[in-house]
Amino acid sequence: MTKSEAQARITALRAEIRQRNHEYFILNKSEVSEAVRDALKKELIELETEFPGLVTPDSPTQRVGAPIDGRLPKVAHLTKKESLADTFSSEDLTEWEDQMRRALDKPDQNFECVAELKIDGLNITLIFERQNDGEYKFVRALTRGNGVEGGDVTHTMRTIESIPFSLRPNDKLKSSDTRFVEVGGEVYMSKKTLEKINKNLPDDEKFANPRNAAAGSVRQLDPQIAADRDMQIFCYGLNEEVSESINLSNQSEILETIASLGLPINKDYSVIKKVGEADALLKKWEKKRDSLPYEIDGLVLKVNDLQTQKDLGSTAKAPRWARAYKFAAEQGTAVIQDIELQVGRTGAITPVALLTPVQLAGTTVTRATLHNEDEIQRLDIRIGDTVIVQKAGDIIPEVVEALTNLRKKGARKFHFPKHCPSCSGDLSRPEGEAVHRCTNPKCSAVRQERVEHTVSRYAFNIEGLGNETIEDLIEGRFISDPADIFFLTENELSQIPLFKEKKIENVLTAIDGARHVPLDRLIFALGIRHVGRETAEILARRLPWKTKRVTPSCHPERSVLCHGERSRTMTQNAESKGEGRHAFRSQQSLFNEPQKNVQLEAVTLSSFLQTLQSSSPDNLSQIEGIGEVVAESIINWVNDEDNRALVHKFENGGVTCLIPEGSTVEQIFAGKTFVLTGTLPSLSREGAKKMIKERGGKVSSSVSKNTDYVLAGADPGSKANKAKELEVRIIDENTFTSMINVCN
Repeated sequence: MTKSEAQARITALRAEIRQRNHEYFILNKSEVSEAVRDALKKELIELETEFPGLVTPDSPTQRVGAPIDGRLPKVAHLTKKESLADTFSSEDLTEWEDQMRRALDKPDQNFECVAELKIDGLNITLIFERQNDGEYKFVRALTRGNGVEGGDVTHTMRTIESIPFSLRPNDKLKSSDTRFVEVGGEVYMSKKTLEKINKNLPDDEKFANPRNAAAGSVRQLDPQIAADRDMQIFCYGLNEEVSESINLSNQSEILETIASLGLPINKDYSVIKKVGEADALLKKWEKKRDSLPYEIDGLVLKVNDLQTQKDLGSTAKAPRWARAYKFAAEQGTAVIQDIELQVGRTGAITPVALLTPVQLAGTTVTRATLHNEDEIQRLDIRIGDTVIVQKAGDIIPEVVEALTNLRKKGARKFHFPKHCPSCSGDLSRPEGEAVHRCTNPKCSAVRQERVEHTVSRYAFNIEGLGNETIEDLIEGRFISDPADIFFLTENELSQIPLFKEKKIENVLTAIDGARHVPLDRLIFALGIRHVGRETAEILARRLPWKTKRVTPSCHPERSVLCHGERSRTMTQNAESKGEGRHAFRSQQSLFNEPQKNVQLEAVTLSSFLQTLQSSSPDNLSQIEGIGEVVAESIINWVNDEDNRALVHKFENGGVTCLIPEGSTVEQIFAGKTFVLTGTLPSLSREGAKKMIKERGGKVSSSVSKNTDYVLAGADPGSKANKAKELEVRIIDENTFTSMINVCN
């Protein structure tokens, strides 16, 4: 990047950051997450580091905290207030540790640290002044502001009951000459309070999160509004003069002293022996964060020894001895370098943004879905745009917004093509749908996706058949559809690059092990539109399948996951007799010792088709969890001659479906919805879900008025609170198992 290009980008970034900060800190509204603001600031810091001559005093990187709300009186801080530098990975922590070692010239130093929960609230300084009788009275509260002066919010902070009007007596403090005690803290609002407040606000005025609600409440001119909002505070810091006057030597003593003065602290802090221990601690709190009554976004790490803090000092903006170790961001910013089209197994065409690398939820993301043509137009996405990218858990990253203020000259609009990028066949967009589809039934990309789906983890789960291998098999004309997998021979696999004797044996073993597949996996593997894993499981459990007893070729508990010895003689014999590559392979045990007297309920694929063909959209849609759209899709699929031929081909390849365990138990939870929360004493979450589903129930992730039961364990969190508000019945594990045992 040239200096002039950097100047233009820096100017645009500063304007964008100022606007987002104004929304967040002053208007108490935010159109983007804190992670997005962090990402913008990080990019600005990197550019200013690369081009130091472009740094100006008014840059957001040179200011600490938020701009001051002009309605409140501005008051100078007694001591300068600093912000914290952020870290997001163990590598960042290692670099911080190395920086401290270099600063102290102690290459082998380990730093004992205090790790406090990073409360997502508003930074506040409380000032207590010494009176003639030696008592310290609460006289002022200031927002951090720009670090030099802050907004006077004494009138609203006095409404917080946990802030005492006078500090508790302290003999050491009383005997000192200290006039002012400055206490640093974080004002926050509980999740429960936020829910109550938002209930009475119109949609366009609801607070996006507890932090915004707390900030808006603190800055109210009318203290009664603040009083009605039940704000809380955790305190964590003392000014240096006080610490020295009462001979405190470490950060944990500061916390203990604050508590002894009658101020609230967060007791969930830890003392760790070295910086590297923060990783495990962060993971622990990331798992528990939803059960807390307030929001946190990570940990604050502070070197425990106060003399070491003093020796390390501060940069112009932040202390060298502290870091904010944040949870992995689920949102960030990136630049769209190009847009390509991805062909799915149903022929659906999905536009995918190719991005500059961005860290989201602990992974590096370089691709994100744009969903469809309508979404690109709605978001006004262009190649070259800076965009907000979002990822939550295992969900595919997606582009959620274009930051048009950062749009470069020459950013190009994307025009959806009329032909498939793989086979050049015509694309069509069915009426009422947002997705374009390839109309060529022989499209190689569609074929590739279908086979990949068939062998994937939640379908047949055939190990050893990766994307490149499947591509080679299709190009070599060894397979043309998913069922051909079950007719592959040793000779054919030997022609695939890098396939040696052991790998061939392993793949053929995995294919043999997949011939007895649970019915729900088979249904999912078929790739019926709108039928995902949950729907496939419902169909497998609820339709009146005609079954027979079979002896599986592998242990029933391992089904499609099993591997073991496989004889190649059977294939060679079949070929020598002229039976060809489609000859049925007899089943045998895949363990060294044959499994005796193991029989399971199974469905032949011919019977499977008969059951689906005898169904109608009406009777399918009456099944809990199967709507009209899904029912119609299933019937359309089974009425297609090519689909039925594929199922028969699977059957000729030796595939039989095992009925899910528990399908015959009484449906005592039919029509009932459960929500699970907290840690159950003896049942695992998955075990409880399985028991509910086997008995006809549904498991939801959130509590609503339609929830019938909340199964709560230890540390149930906000879901239990929500259940109480909605008067949903809360049961424990003993009650749950009793309900099941009564009907057994």
